[in-house]
Amino acid sequence: MTPPPAKFRDDVTMRLLQGTAPIIKIIGTALIAWKTACVITSSAYPLMKVSSGSMEPTFYRGDLIFLWNRQHRIHAGDIPVVQLILTKGDNNAVDDTAFTQRASLLSTARMWWGLVRGYVPYVGWTSLRLKESPLILYIVAAVLFAVGVVS
Repeated sequence: MTPPPAKFRDDVTMRLLQGTAPIIKIIGTALIAWKTACVITSSAYPLMKVSSGSMEPTFYRGDLIFLWNRQHRIHAGDIPVVQLILTKGDNNAVDDTAFTQRASLLSTARMWWGLVRGYVPYVGWTSLRLKESPLILYIVAAVLFAVGVVS
């Protein structure tokens, strides 16, 4: 069997590159935006979703919170995020005011990720649903793959 002509190989390569270039641009832009947010907020996680009901009524499950880590002291009314544990407004049976006081003493410690500076309700629900029901994610991935193969 003879190999395909060079022009055919070049056309296939060009179409493949043209198809993947937008995807690479989108991924690259998202990574640059994330790293820029990390630098601006001085936090490794400038955005986090609330994944449990322990913050009710301050924050609810699925809320997206914005963190800021450029403040050196915790003031009254601040909501620190300490190793994924939000310490104000807890809906827990245990009173954590002693922990909050210790967190304010350790405000320069490396264990805390930042202070909550804002939130958007319900934005994290999609992520929570996909984590709880991976079947939905598999179905969506299969449909996208099938559409990509067909087109």
